[in-house]
Amino acid sequence: MLFVARSKDAVLRSTDQGRTWTNIPVPALANGDGQGGGHGYVHIDPRTDRLYYVTSMSAPSCGARRGSVLQWSDDQGASWRGVTVACDTYDWGKVVTGPAPRGAAYPSAIYFMGVGHRFVGGERFVYRSLDGGATWKRMDQIASATTEAGVGVAARDGTVYFDYPEFTGFDATRMTNKTYPWKSENQCRQMVAVSEDYGVTWSQRPVTGSQACGQLFGQQRVAVDAHDTLYVIWVGDKDTQLYLSTSRDHARTWSAPVNVTAPGMTFSLAHANIVAGEPGHVVIASMQIDTPKRPESPPKYPGLYGGAGYDSYAVLTESRNATAAHPRFTSVNLDAGGDPTVANGQSATEGTGYLAMDRSGQGWAVYVRHAASTNKPGDVAVARFFAGAAP
Repeated sequence: MLFVARSKDAVLRSTDQGRTWTNIPVPALANGDGQGGGHGYVHIDPRTDRLYYVTSMSAPSCGARRGSVLQWSDDQGASWRGVTVACDTYDWGKVVTGPAPRGAAYPSAIYFMGVGHRFVGGERFVYRSLDGGATWKRMDQIASATTEAGVGVAARDGTVYFDYPEFTGFDATRMTNKTYPWKSENQCRQMVAVSEDYGVTWSQRPVTGSQACGQLFGQQRVAVDAHDTLYVIWVGDKDTQLYLSTSRDHARTWSAPVNVTAPGMTFSLAHANIVAGEPGHVVIASMQIDTPKRPESPPKYPGLYGGAGYDSYAVLTESRNATAAHPRFTSVNLDAGGDPTVANGQSATEGTGYLAMDRSGQGWAVYVRHAASTNKPGDVAVARFFAGAAP
């Protein structure tokens, strides 16, 4: 069964491998808070099969454009329970689940991460529940203090990862912020916030060789496989190419970056996501272009979401040996028929190319196509890799 988050109020569900979809409304909580905000996001806990749906800026009980509503279903969307969470956050709330510490009342630790203090950017607060979502505690230490961060992922050993580009442009006070000191050598680095104690404390670790200020919004840029190898992708500021690095020691050291821009494509845009399964198996979803002229990088706001002066194509890339000395990648342009996902002048919106991998190792991606402009609705398209064949 497949689920796709709508931006607010509902999820889409497919019971036939993505051929048809049903809109599943998600009712408001008893206190009246509902999923009427934005940035809708779904997550399925691999330990419990529980489905989570969260939207940001959606809790009137918290005040104007504040808080998130986090709801979950244990029967594939037939019924829902939930809570209002993190009234001191605004934007880009995400939920991550991972192994729970010993003695917890529920098999999984549930993490909510959202932006505090300002609508965009700001400190990344971390909330944790160890009783299945009934109660929540905000961790004393923030995960990051920068602009939009990514989705986050938990490894099988309990380590939690959260990616973001180090950037001070939205918050000049970072220069003197003692809560989260700014290190000039990390400016524009692709960073990974790491917690090795179930979200209590966090370390911020740069990805060697990265330059990623063009990614000033949240995407799914970090993944872990079944052996807890960590993968991070980013679009380079200097050449607008898509890169992948791996780490086997909790982001302390990194492999040399590998260029994973698809054959036939010349540049990759800021949209790029990754998911991992069995050791070495990764799927990457991205937006790429074939124009000979390199776009501005880092791009200004209209170009941030694609479509500014060029057609943008939805690309899926897969590797079964991504940790090898000479990994092999297979890429497919989903728009090869001549109908680009984002035509010149349209917008990709921020949800393009989100990924999941099912238990069989099949990768799935969701692309938003033909949106007239940022935050305007577009068509939702779902794609998957077939073993030994095109998507």
